Amino acid sequence: MDETTFEQLGTMSQQLHKRALALSHQGKDADLAMLMSAQAVTMEAVKSLGEALNRINGPLGLGAAGD
Repeated sequence: MDETTFEQLGTMSQQLHKRALALSHQGKDADLAMLMSAQAVTMEAVKSLGEALNRINGPLGLGAAGD
């Protein structure tokens, strides 16, 4: 994954958390708010895994990242 993807995942995750919080404060669509929060957490996990894989692969030109 590249930096743009990481930034997009982080931004979308933050937006989902904010929208879920707003929904829960309104007392509306509790199920939707829970799903949005779960999706945001999943995005954060994917981002974290991608960052870890990039560290394992090392810089471009070495290992799988250089293929």
